[in-house]
Amino acid sequence: MLLTEQTWPEVARHLERSRAVVLPMGSTEQHGPIGLIGTDALVAEAVAHGLGERLGVLVAPTMSLAVAQFNLGFPGTLSLRASTFMAMVEDCVLSLARHGVERIYVVNGHGANVGAARAAFQDVYARWSLGTMPGQAPRCRLRSWWEYPQADALRKAWYGAQEGLHATPSEIAITLHLRPGSARPGAAEAPALLSADDLRNHGGDNHWDAGTHRASYPDGRVGSHSALATAEQGRALLQAAIDGACEDFQAFLAED
Repeated sequence: MLLTEQTWPEVARHLERSRAVVLPMGSTEQHGPIGLIGTDALVAEAVAHGLGERLGVLVAPTMSLAVAQFNLGFPGTLSLRASTFMAMVEDCVLSLARHGVERIYVVNGHGANVGAARAAFQDVYARWSLGTMPGQAPRCRLRSWWEYPQADALRKAWYGAQEGLHATPSEIAITLHLRPGSARPGAAEAPALLSADDLRNHGGDNHWDAGTHRASYPDGRVGSHSALATAEQGRALLQAAIDGACEDFQAFLAED
């Protein structure tokens, strides 16, 4: 069930049956020479919609703007300040809580969202901890689609170290499945494999300024051999991620 395609009485009736909402979260940023700029949002949204369809869960609109300042050296990237992003997450969570939502499950598609979103959750909880909000605080959980064991096993088996950190073949594969005909030529040569220091320093999109980032990764790929992606792999990866999301969401609801 998509929130945007319901009326307010329909939402009210749904919340009488279920107090949980799924919130997809992505980004609008470059994804190398062959990846779509909307990749992170497209993939997170597809996983969230699959979860919603399978379990009858209400799915909120996709948050498609995020912290991506390190990619501003590439045309098309739109970035929010971390403080702006956190405020947006907090406002969305509080709006849902105002309507009686008790569990908010974030399906994430952008590494830099993780720290900022979880910090925003802490600011939400603090309102109840400090006694400024009545009742019980909502509970939030964030999972990145590539964390689900089913999807993680596929991307490691198919791409290994060439999965890299950005413009990954796994995310490109899913967009090829979602948007038939979106394949672009290029990126045929594999980028250099990332060192242990690269993986340690830049995992989770922990990058420095845009100029440094563009100089370090001139075509936008961060150790990722995007051209390995196929639409058929994307179909399997998406279904694996939806399977994982459904299992994890149900476990989330079952927690005390």
